[in-house]
Amino acid sequence: MIGVFRRWTVGMASGVDRMVGKIENQEALVGSAIRSLQRSAARAKVQLARVRQDGIRLRHELADAEDAEAQWRDRAGRTASEDEARALECLRRAKQAHRKGSEFRRRLDVHAGTEEQLRKDMRAVENRLAELKEKRNLMRTRQSRAEALCTVHDVSAPMGAEIEEIFDRWECHVTEAEIESGCQVDEADSFGDEFLTQEEEEGLRLELQEIRALAE
Repeated sequence: MIGVFRRWTVGMASGVDRMVGKIENQEALVGSAIRSLQRSAARAKVQLARVRQDGIRLRHELADAEDAEAQWRDRAGRTASEDEARALECLRRAKQAHRKGSEFRRRLDVHAGTEEQLRKDMRAVENRLAELKEKRNLMRTRQSRAEALCTVHDVSAPMGAEIEEIFDRWECHVTEAEIESGCQVDEADSFGDEFLTQEEEEGLRLELQEIRALAE
């Protein structure tokens, strides 16, 4: 019997090990994919932060160019009647500032499109990452359930009869020990039960008498 039990336990353990090995391999692949996506998400966050900083810088430069254009035009107007050459130079610099402003606007338009695309890519990566993590958690739960059911099946199917025999022999040994030690549960005490029955009947008779007295 010991040999049968040992062969059964070794066979069950090897079968479970093979199943767990396959599951662990799949989980390792999923974990690798999740880590790869996490790295992609981290890189996308860094890139998005840089693009945002570039946008802030471009907007500051555009504001400076617009201020410069307005300032040179104002100077041209103030000096036109006094010094035409100086006024013309002011207008020339105002036009230069205007061209710079136009270039900054063009770059900001391109930048806005790039930033928006990066945001979309970032959301897509984060959504995919969340989806993979949810699926991994679900599969882990199903894995635990499958392993538990597999163990129960292996215990109850091939070794069911042997297990019951083991429990029967165990119970016999425990019963013998209880008898020898005098700690076995005693049979019902009929003598004591007789007194309890009489006392219960007396209590019921008293209760019945009270009911009759209330009815009269």
